[in-house]
Amino acid sequence: MANANGTVKEMAEKTGIKEEAVYHLLEFLTIAGIVKKENDRYSIDKTMRTIAQLLIDFKDGDDVN
Repeated sequence: MANANGTVKEMAEKTGIKEEAVYHLLEFLTIAGIVKKENDRYSIDKTMRTIAQLLIDFKDGDDVN
């Protein structure tokens, strides 16, 4: 999550996901207000990054009663 900022191309290279898919996802997240877009760069703020990390941590521990 620390490197969640950048262009579509940069994020596609980091994740191994096709650029077209990354673009569509980022545009959706921008419309939803989760991601911010400035010129051709996308970013998430500290609050959204924290929420995303909490969700990841929660999913990783979902097998705990």
